[in-house]
Amino acid sequence: MSGEKVTAQTYWVWTYIAAAKNPSRSVSGVPVWPHYQKDAPKEWLDQGLIIDASEYVEEGQTTIFDFM
Repeated sequence: MSGEKVTAQTYWVWTYIAAAKNPSRSVSGVPVWPHYQKDAPKEWLDQGLIIDASEYVEEGQTTIFDFM
C-alpha cells in the first residue's frame, strides 16, 4: 500500500467487489474494519472495494419505506 488515505463523509463499507474477492472477510454493506472506518487506504477506493455508507445502495427486495 502506498500509505495514501481517503476520508469518508460517514464511514466506509465493503462493496460487492470486495465481497466477491474475499468472501470470508468482506460482506457487502458491512462497515470495514474499525481502524479503517473513517480513514482507509486510497487503493481500496480506487479498486472499488469500499464506498461511503451514505452512497451505498443495497440491492434486494423493495419495502414500503422505499416509497415514503
